[in-house]
Amino acid sequence: MIYYGILIALLSTLFGQFFRLELAGGAILFLDLFLPALFFSWCAKLIFQKRNIWTELKKFPVFFEGLLVVAIFLVSLFIAGINMTTIEFATSGFYLFRYTFLFLFSVVVYNEYSEFLETKEHINKIKIFFLQYITFIAVGLAILGFLQLYLYPDFRAMAEKGWDPHIGRLLSTWFDPNFLGSFFSFILTLLAGIFGVYTKKYPILSFNFSQNKKNFTQFYNKKITGIFIFITLLLLIALLLTYSRSALLAFILPTFILGIIYFRGLLLSLSFAIILLLPFSPRATERITDGIHSAVSITETNSMFVPDPTARLRVENMQQGLQLAHQNFWTGIGFNTIRLHKTKNIHSSGGFDSSLLTTLVTSGIFGLIAFLFFYFRLA
Repeated sequence: MIYYGILIALLSTLFGQFFRLELAGGAILFLDLFLPALFFSWCAKLIFQKRNIWTELKKFPVFFEGLLVVAIFLVSLFIAGINMTTIEFATSGFYLFRYTFLFLFSVVVYNEYSEFLETKEHINKIKIFFLQYITFIAVGLAILGFLQLYLYPDFRAMAEKGWDPHIGRLLSTWFDPNFLGSFFSFILTLLAGIFGVYTKKYPILSFNFSQNKKNFTQFYNKKITGIFIFITLLLLIALLLTYSRSALLAFILPTFILGIIYFRGLLLSLSFAIILLLPFSPRATERITDGIHSAVSITETNSMFVPDPTARLRVENMQQGLQLAHQNFWTGIGFNTIRLHKTKNIHSSGGFDSSLLTTLVTSGIFGLIAFLFFYFRLA
């Protein structure tokens, strides 16, 4: 039962913001209800099997590091809570509740699958299964995104509900092109890495065409290869239609490195193809040009260019975050209390464009150090 619960929790990301209940300045998502139920079901299972819950929790390699992060976040919230109303404190604390159960969800996943991690073969099977599963989720998000782009391309009407007024960008059910694009970039990078490792072992992209054909016939399943190519192209198109420069950069940089390592010829060909095809997409050309001009205007003092509206807002966002961090360096302003320090009450006002800056501002330097320690231990 727990296995199915884990799969349902992951699959629920497909629904994004559709299962969202607005409540007192915050919102309740499907996972906010499902993850606690899953965790306590797991605890009940351990009790039924006469296993110690604390012992099982400690099996997670970074359990104490994660617990330390949660504790520091909680302390920062209580310090800030002195000057907050009951509703403000409860709203801020609810996100910590969500964060805690997301962490405990990772503990449950590790515990449930740890019995299958005894051999390298079992580990590889688990990796392949989860890669296939999250790739399926990414494909689902892409298809829903195409439907959204066709049926509801103009998001300006959603601005009154706190969402950014995007026009002609693929948002899917997440309503955020940058976040969605980053997820597509992550999946595409994984697929590119797998493709690179396999083609290095059985080359089909070398200049020895007869050997390419022989290897493809002998080592590649045509049906699986066709599905792989189709999924990659589908996700790549979805990524491009988000028109997210940060997400595209997150895909290009690691893919470029993989290209140098595994398939230089293909990388060169694709680079030329992109340069030739770019003029046929005015929107993409505009986004890239604006991005270059914005970067130049920010890095050069006497630049003739000015940042585009998106870049300007991000610079202002970072400046505001750094100012708050400087004023509340040690303990922060309190976990998930950024919204109380901003004038605009929109969904993106709950944090800054950098997650590390958000951590520093809300929980202080101790929270940032604990979070980085947890992150690198997890990696």
